[in-house]
Amino acid sequence: MTEIVYPIWRQRLARSLHINRSQIHSKYYQVASVCPSGYPKNRTMVFRGFLSGTQNLLSVTDLRSEKVLEWRHTEKSYFEICWYFTGSREQYRVAGEVALVSNSLDTNYQHLDFAKHTKTSLIKQQWSNLSNNAREPFYLSSPKAPFDDNLTPLTPLTPLTPLTPLGEPDTLVNSIKVETDSNANSNANSDAISTIASDRVESSDNFCVIVFTPHTVDYLNLKSKPQQRCLYDIQDGWKEQIVNP
Repeated sequence: MTEIVYPIWRQRLARSLHINRSQIHSKYYQVASVCPSGYPKNRTMVFRGFLSGTQNLLSVTDLRSEKVLEWRHTEKSYFEICWYFTGSREQYRVAGEVALVSNSLDTNYQHLDFAKHTKTSLIKQQWSNLSNNAREPFYLSSPKAPFDDNLTPLTPLTPLTPLTPLGEPDTLVNSIKVETDSNANSNANSDAISTIASDRVESSDNFCVIVFTPHTVDYLNLKSKPQQRCLYDIQDGWKEQIVNP
């Protein structure tokens, strides 16, 4: 069996993930796109792992979301990820092509490197990795649709009150207790929706796996002295080019 040798940037990224693994926010990155009108769009997404055997990064989303429409308006769609690790003070800017994989889409991604993964296996694997809470939104109304309070009641917000003077903590403790008691009904409704999601073995038709195929990577290390910046390009065989920060 041939051992896969990953590019230096991919090895760096794996190391950064390991070093910062205790920080939950290290699994979140910002993903930019361009909408049909030409305006830039940006959002935070969850890193769902690498597509094994490739350099590709994975995320999931609702097929009804605006970012899917933005990426579908052209034959080939592109992205840029900005990923900062606060613990090691490293930044990765990853740019390349987007592939949308869903049972509801007839997408041609044969030109991309998916290794031995099939559409069915990729969707099944990513769906099974989700918790019941993460599955719930795929069975609710479309993103940005008017909120239906009867279906999923919102947790009441804590009323804004003057700051409690030092030495008088009882007021704050009591306010927390009142808030907790008032959430009992909304928790019951949430449990009902969780049951629906947990009963579904097959993925929702609204479920979509996003495959980010990198073309270029810009790595910056702010902790090293002097600061280190390296560029990588798939067209250059992912060779490391050290440049000024």
